[in-house]
Amino acid sequence: MSKESDSLKKVKEDILRILDERKRNVSVEIITEEIKDSPSVIYQAIKELENEGLIKSQKGFLKLTEKNKEKADDILRKHLALEDYFKRTKTGREAHEMAHILEHYISQEVLYKLQSLSALKKQSFPLTDLNAGEQGIISDFTFSDYGLFERIISMGIFPGEKIRMINEIPDGIIIRIENKKFAIGKNVAKKIKVLK
Repeated sequence: MSKESDSLKKVKEDILRILDERKRNVSVEIITEEIKDSPSVIYQAIKELENEGLIKSQKGFLKLTEKNKEKADDILRKHLALEDYFKRTKTGREAHEMAHILEHYISQEVLYKLQSLSALKKQSFPLTDLNAGEQGIISDFTFSDYGLFERIISMGIFPGEKIRMINEIPDGIIIRIENKKFAIGKNVAKKIKVLK
């Protein structure tokens, strides 16, 4: 998926989530304030959602159609479950921002894994403590740089995923998630928490 279409997909999901959270008509102005993307992408997303029959626009306000209520509810449920998961180790604002980023990437299956991991999060340790060949499950992140968090998530490195330490390299480590290998710096790896 291209960066532009990925951005458009996220914006469309964000619009649906915001409309479902508010349970009322929401002005386009509020949507553009809450979604951190270019106005052209936001307006393109609104137009596509209208063409798909998922939202209605009237006099500068947006609302969900009945056709889309179920999809919007699913997006909101995923967001709230992720926010709850991160609130155990983050501030409310950090948990909200991390959930907002992660909701676009994870499947329902991974969300179920996270819910079972939440009780074990306190037992997690830095990824750098795994030895070569050992495997763990990603449980949390301790960095608060949302740009870095989004880059890590977009690579497929997110809570609930199995991760294997392949090898150490100068100032970094090589890891494997599913069939993909990554090299990441030790300073980032120390902030990725895992469980054995």
